[in-house]
Amino acid sequence: MTKTITDFSAKEPSLGYFYQIKYALLILLTYSKELDNPKVRIENLDDIEIEDVNTLQLLQTKLHIKNKANLTDASVDFWKTIRIWSEHINNGLIDLETTIFNLITTEEIPTSSLLYKFKSNISLDSEILEIIKSLDKISMESSNKTNEKAYLAYQSLSVDNKKSLIKRIRILDNSIGITEINGKIKKELIYSTYPSSLDAFLEILEGWWFAKSIDNLTSRIDSISSSELQLKIANISDSFQADNLPNHFSVQLEITDEDVENLKERNFLKQLDLIKINANSKTLKRAISDFRRAFEQRSKWLRLQLLNPDEEEQYDVKLYDYWQNIFDIMCDEAEEKSIEEVIELGRGFYIEQFAKTCPQIKIREKFNEDYLTRGSYQMLSDSKKIGWHPNYKKDI
Repeated sequence: MTKTITDFSAKEPSLGYFYQIKYALLILLTYSKELDNPKVRIENLDDIEIEDVNTLQLLQTKLHIKNKANLTDASVDFWKTIRIWSEHINNGLIDLETTIFNLITTEEIPTSSLLYKFKSNISLDSEILEIIKSLDKISMESSNKTNEKAYLAYQSLSVDNKKSLIKRIRILDNSIGITEINGKIKKELIYSTYPSSLDAFLEILEGWWFAKSIDNLTSRIDSISSSELQLKIANISDSFQADNLPNHFSVQLEITDEDVENLKERNFLKQLDLIKINANSKTLKRAISDFRRAFEQRSKWLRLQLLNPDEEEQYDVKLYDYWQNIFDIMCDEAEEKSIEEVIELGRGFYIEQFAKTCPQIKIREKFNEDYLTRGSYQMLSDSKKIGWHPNYKKDI
């Protein structure tokens, strides 16, 4: 067996981005209880910023998964963060009087470090001046080339700006890591759904959150607000009620000609070919999309134990009963018809009853997605339990 050498130095930055996005969700959930409809931005003035009508909080997140060390006075993480904040101050991008500066790190600050003071609020002028004196000394005497630009940015601040910055810095060390953050988020969501559904609930919320985060990162939206998050949580909560189910596959799939070719031996496509639905038609590609979405959705519900197998079976029985009733009528009409006329009859049956319209047969009262019904009919067609051509059992 080949051994895989894990390069943590390469993986850490990638995990850091995931951590940052997940942490932004945790921050908005947490701060929504304290602030007036706060909103979050990612990679704007800082890794994360959270703002309400009165305050702006900047957060730098530092994730370390190997060689976890202490956060020391000359730490690159600390001084890189100081550089970012100092440049924002000098460029007039932030109002010092209403901004809090947060460094979130998985490292630990030793009690002997100057940085230990930033674990709590610093308010005494004498203490602030002592810290400034120590930071000035480090920035002017250190030979650390990595921190050189950070030292210069800090030194360029006026004494008053240094005072304002120092008393507004908070460092949270020993922060939760990438593997623990989901547990923390779930605690914030504990009253949003049934205990057994919490993992499934978070999966849906995270999917939405990552999409919103990408929109924010690409400047399609300016921020993500607490009210948006609250509405989404309420919407997901509703989908987990006894008369509803969550919809994981709300977007229509793009089906290519290659997809059609790869699936051509499936019975549900043979059934459509039997009634002359063209292989390159949008009608056929829509059928494939519905089939895939319905199959994946039903499988996911069962896997997450949101749907009872007996309930799924009963749903198929209702679908079959509806189909059987109108299929029998069509078969009566097919008697004494030519081969071409029977094909056209089957084609019309499918197009009018299952493509142009959709039978209103629900798996649960509030789940109203047509793709599930249409796709479930394709699944029954694939197993040859139903068909569209009057003689489908003989001809496939």
